[in-house]
Amino acid sequence: MLFLTPEQHDIHQRIKALVREKIAPLARHIEATPEFSQEAYEALAGEKLFCLSMPKEYGGMEGDATSLALMVETIATASPSAALMVFVTNAVVRTIAITGTREQKKRLFGELKTGDQPMGFCLTEPDYGSDAAGLQTKAEPTEGGYLLSGSKVYITIGPHGRYYLVFARTGPGPKAAGISAFLLDRHAEGVVFTPPEKKMGLHGSITSQMFLDNAFVPENMRLWPEGEGWRVLADVSNPMRVWGAASLALGTAQGVLNDCLEHATKHRLFSEQAVAFVLADMEMNIEACRSLNYRVCRLVEDHRSSARQVESMVSMAKCYAADTAMKVADLASNVLGNEMARADNASAQLFRVAKGIQIFDGSNQIQRLIVARNLAAKGRELV
Repeated sequence: MLFLTPEQHDIHQRIKALVREKIAPLARHIEATPEFSQEAYEALAGEKLFCLSMPKEYGGMEGDATSLALMVETIATASPSAALMVFVTNAVVRTIAITGTREQKKRLFGELKTGDQPMGFCLTEPDYGSDAAGLQTKAEPTEGGYLLSGSKVYITIGPHGRYYLVFARTGPGPKAAGISAFLLDRHAEGVVFTPPEKKMGLHGSITSQMFLDNAFVPENMRLWPEGEGWRVLADVSNPMRVWGAASLALGTAQGVLNDCLEHATKHRLFSEQAVAFVLADMEMNIEACRSLNYRVCRLVEDHRSSARQVESMVSMAKCYAADTAMKVADLASNVLGNEMARADNASAQLFRVAKGIQIFDGSNQIQRLIVARNLAAKGRELV
């Protein structure tokens, strides 16, 4: 059971109603069709969910990590693709809210508030995924700003955004030292997107590669000083993994359980002990995952823990949630039987989503590496 503030409870109830009335009826089509769902976008935008993390003074709801996690989890129970769309935009919005200048906030939030398109996050490159600090996209100084050249891969929302948070190298420093963060206008000359990638799951979340050929970014669209881009990522963006990927995985797991419960009830399977025990295992794993996830959300917001502790706990939340989603989706075959073999089966769709979450937004192997590294540092302090 979650203990929510009245504001968090109100947000949660509104989102549950939205999912029930507008997202769930579209979910099968969204998850099976590799195209941008304008209908889902309009439903989410109608409730101003792309503005959930936006400060109130700019017309947003200033939702905290718990509110954002509730949003992503609840939407993901029906459609992880729709949840991913709104989670990525809020990740960029929250980054701007924390690191942006007043001029940047006024301009960008004003456009988003009036119903403009979602935003994208551009870090990974063809040769640099887990080793993101080695990225090679260049930002060359020019009159009034920078010219960006290079390529980015796995861009959620593909060409359907307006602004993209792009990390590029402005200096020759070792790895992270020379990276800066920019807000790139989709309509800048020299920005080209490939057709959507064919993925194992999350088909309704468009994923494309971006090519940059001397794309101009004004100097006033750089976040923080030149060379501070890695700090934007490490101190600001990484903690969002708990209400982002971890909550997406949690919602995916809950969606699988909901599907299995419906099937077991319809076919009167609860009297079968083997099936009942599988459902019980699913529920226990999901509730343990939910407890960890919302504990870490509170940790991110209270600002009293060390950076190392927050980093470790966020990594634990993402890794554990993704593994839980995969485990629950795998168990579903013991309840659904042959139905799980159908490509359009809801749990089969979510099985493919769960595997994807183990890979993206920092693979689970990288999350374990982070936890182990911080444990080693803790161990040295005890000796």
